[in-house]
Amino acid sequence: MARLAVDGVEVYYEDQGQGEPLLLVHGAAASGRWFGDLVPQLAREYRVIVPDLRGLGRSQRVAPLTRPQVWVEDLWRLLDELGLDQVHVAGVSLGSRIAGRLVLDDAARVRTLTVDAPIIGLSNSGNASLNTVFTNVDPDGEQAREWQSLHGDDWRDAVDFYARTRSTAEFQEYFTLRPHLADLTVPTLVCRGDLDDPIHPVDDAFIWHKQAPNTQLFIAPGLTQSSVMLERTEQFVVEFASFQARCALASAA
Repeated sequence: MARLAVDGVEVYYEDQGQGEPLLLVHGAAASGRWFGDLVPQLAREYRVIVPDLRGLGRSQRVAPLTRPQVWVEDLWRLLDELGLDQVHVAGVSLGSRIAGRLVLDDAARVRTLTVDAPIIGLSNSGNASLNTVFTNVDPDGEQAREWQSLHGDDWRDAVDFYARTRSTAEFQEYFTLRPHLADLTVPTLVCRGDLDDPIHPVDDAFIWHKQAPNTQLFIAPGLTQSSVMLERTEQFVVEFASFQARCALASAA
C-alpha cells in the first residue's frame, strides 16, 4: 500500500504481484477494497495496481470535482510515477466509464481493456435510481455498513462527495461513452451478469460489444447481478485469462 501526492492531494493505491501491469478501477462511491479476493487471484499472474479515486476510500477527502477529467489525470500520474508506459485496464460500473476515457485519451498506453457491468450513459431511470441510493440512506442499513467498510468512519463525507460530483451535467457528458464506442479500438472484454437493472442495463454490454471494434462479450449465467467481478470472481478470473490468451494469439499471428 502506498500514497501518491497529486497536486497536493494524496491518492491511495495498492501494488500487488508481478508480471504485466493491470490497473483496476473501482465503481461509484466505492474504493479498491471493493475488489476483495479478486486482487490476490489476479496477482498470481499480473502486477495489479488498485487505486482509490481521489475523494473516496483511503484517498484524501476533497471538495466535489469541478473537472470530471481529474480522475483520469490522477490515474495517468500514478502510472507515470510507477514508470508504466503500457498497462491492461479493467474497470467496473463507473470504473468502466473511466477506463473507456483512458483509452480515448491515450489508446497507445492501454494494451487491453476489460469493462464489467459497463455503463455507456445513464438513462433517466438509472439516474433516478442512483439519486435515491445516495440521498435516502438508512444509517443502520446494509448499504451504510458497506460504505463504512469501503471508506471508513467518514463514509458519509465520501458518499456526499461522489453524489455532488456526479450531479453535474459536465460529469455525465464527459463520462457518456455511447458516442465514442467506435473509437475504442483496443482489444476489449465486455462482462455482465444476466440480471438486468436500470443503472447497468444489460443492453449497455451488448451495445458496447456491437459498436466498439475488437471486442469479446461474456454474459455470466445463473441469475448473476450486474458485476461478474463481484458475483462470480473465480469465473471472471478464468474468462479474463482466456481473453488475454486469445489476445496474445491474435497479436502473434
